[in-house]
Amino acid sequence: MWISKYFVYFVIFSVMGWIYESAFCTIKTGKWQNRGFLYGPLCPIYGVGATAITFIVDQAEAHGLSDMEWWQIFLIAFFGSIVLEYVTSYVLEKLFHAYWWDYSDVPLNINGRVCLPASIGFGVAGLIVVYGIAPLTKQMIGWISPAWMEALSLVFMAVVAADTTLTVSVLTHFEQNVIAMESTLNQHMEEFVSSIQEKTQEASANFAEERARFSRENLERSIQNMEKTHRLALRRVQGFRSTDKEKEKRVYSREMVLESIKKYISTGRRS
Repeated sequence: MWISKYFVYFVIFSVMGWIYESAFCTIKTGKWQNRGFLYGPLCPIYGVGATAITFIVDQAEAHGLSDMEWWQIFLIAFFGSIVLEYVTSYVLEKLFHAYWWDYSDVPLNINGRVCLPASIGFGVAGLIVVYGIAPLTKQMIGWISPAWMEALSLVFMAVVAADTTLTVSVLTHFEQNVIAMESTLNQHMEEFVSSIQEKTQEASANFAEERARFSRENLERSIQNMEKTHRLALRRVQGFRSTDKEKEKRVYSREMVLESIKKYISTGRRS
């Protein structure tokens, strides 16, 4: 029962986090921003953080420690957010070579994964959750019976699982798509070279021109053939981290393909 209850909390807090994050970034950039790791309106990292601080306070109250001071809650949220953000960023980058946020330009940051201003903000957010959002959420769903709570949590689990599967599938196949574009280009250029009879200076110029032309067309064609849901899921990625060695070996870098996808979507074009 308690697992179902806290999973429902997780989903509600994740939706609230998505609303805040999307609204903040939309106002900041002046353009609509669909934030979060998943395809749907969820920011799991907010859900995990808010659910964790709620669980900790609930357990403290259950064990007779209901007199926790506000500064204790602030410190728990402050240091907890540092651990959560850093570990999440590190794991996502190792798995997908991508990042969804970057504090490199913010003062007092650690490897662009966490920074002091954001951590202070999350500390304050922890107070808002404990004293405002969590009590309101408990009141909103307090009328739900244990049986219906179990059913609701199962529905939410199915939705989150499907969303996670879609997102992971997109990110996993993204690298394969980039490699496929590279292979298509190489094959085309091999055929182009074999059609040139004389290796003159003019032929070299034609080779460079043909390589640039086909690279551009191949990229545009691959993006157009990509499913719309895949393009939208990749749009939320802030960037990819590729080594200099990888960039030297490739015509199509992850960063270049991602930027082309975002430009394709921003122009309002339809496949």
